[in-house]
Amino acid sequence: VQRHQFPHGIPECGTDALRMALCAHNAHGDDVRVAVPAILCHRHFCNKIWNALKFVLANVGTAMVPDVPEEVAPWHPLDRWVLSRLAWTAGECQRRMEAMEVHGAIAAIQRFWLRSFCDVYLVGAATSV
Repeated sequence: VQRHQFPHGIPECGTDALRMALCAHNAHGDDVRVAVPAILCHRHFCNKIWNALKFVLANVGTAMVPDVPEEVAPWHPLDRWVLSRLAWTAGECQRRMEAMEVHGAIAAIQRFWLRSFCDVYLVGAATSV
């Protein structure tokens, strides 16, 4: 890192964002080069997780008791759709981890969380309330 790139110092990124950036990096050697902007991108993703979970918890309330996963039979098409995307993501993560492609598993998780869960499912749930 060059001093002129960050005249006010390197911004605080957090350990979760750093770990995620390192896992998402497709390293093929002994040297791992991860740019600060990439770490900041993962920091924003971690923040998106936090905000989405706060939104969900605020809307389900404290008295909510989760159903047994094997007994869940969603009737709403959007619920069925997001569960199908989650199942695909879980399968993709398993395939990628078995192939020792952690970066591919991270990409699948990010794709599900951002594009399917937040951008479609939560927005759809928020507009239907």
